[in-house]
Amino acid sequence: MHTDTLRSLAAKRGLLIGTAFCSGAFKHHPEYGDLIAREFNCLVAENDMKLDVLQPVRGQFDFSRPDVMMSFARKHDMKVRAVPLVWHIALPAWAEGKTFSRNEALDILREHIFTVMQYYRGQVIAWDVVNEALSDKEPGLRKEGPWYNSIGTDYVEQAYHMAHEADPQAVLFYNDYNMDCMNDKAGRCYMWIKELLARGVPIHGIGLQCHFQLEWPPAKAALSDNIKRFNDLGLIVHMTELDVWLAKDASADHLLQQAEVYCDIFQAALSAKDCPAILLWGLADCHSWIPGQTGGKYDHALIFDRQYRPKPAYAAIAALLRGDR
Repeated sequence: MHTDTLRSLAAKRGLLIGTAFCSGAFKHHPEYGDLIAREFNCLVAENDMKLDVLQPVRGQFDFSRPDVMMSFARKHDMKVRAVPLVWHIALPAWAEGKTFSRNEALDILREHIFTVMQYYRGQVIAWDVVNEALSDKEPGLRKEGPWYNSIGTDYVEQAYHMAHEADPQAVLFYNDYNMDCMNDKAGRCYMWIKELLARGVPIHGIGLQCHFQLEWPPAKAALSDNIKRFNDLGLIVHMTELDVWLAKDASADHLLQQAEVYCDIFQAALSAKDCPAILLWGLADCHSWIPGQTGGKYDHALIFDRQYRPKPAYAAIAALLRGDR
């Protein structure tokens, strides 16, 4: 019987395997932290590093919630990704629905980016500077949110230059969803990032969120090809928010199919030139965002069930990392 943990197996393959950390679950469920420390070597805050949490009152920063995660990570020798510095949602009341003058909005972003990055300087392996800025259906950026509406289309470039100035050693990512494979949005993202790099914008990596439904699993070749083209731009790729959704009434056979999808995704990362991190968006099904996000239509998206027991996906990933598949 194998007793290796995912953490130990991933380390042997040079892979960071992580999960989104929920400070509320950590506080109220002792088994939650025990399982994370045993099985993972990387963390990302699920919600606790977003603007509405860090700066609920303009100009007043509160790091108490993410500090819980940072302390846990240090105690258990875990790496940390930080998300997101700039996003059009998860805004405090003082920014939600507001439009500022261009200079005021730039000042707000600059203060936030500098304060947060310098507070956690040297403690984070990668920063998602901008999150989900691209339009889903048309060329260009989302035409929404205080930063686009107040600053204009160059707010993204401004944010990356600020982040690089705040910490020249930091590794800066762009993170987005529905661009994991060779689709239209991924193609637009590739061309956009290529243009930004040509203009000297300091972007070092791409975060592929990897939210998949079992009915539409990723084609492994398309996922690999997409990672390759970003690698060929000189960019690191991280899989940042992985989950595989099942129907609410999923059967045992569906769980086995889910395990195969997870393995295809891990195999794409392992075979890539530079895809050294995979982070699941949650620990166990009891803490998943999927039922709430989908009105209960989907569930069972993670590799541990509601009782923190490993599902077939866990065993399949372990076998892959061990070299038994």
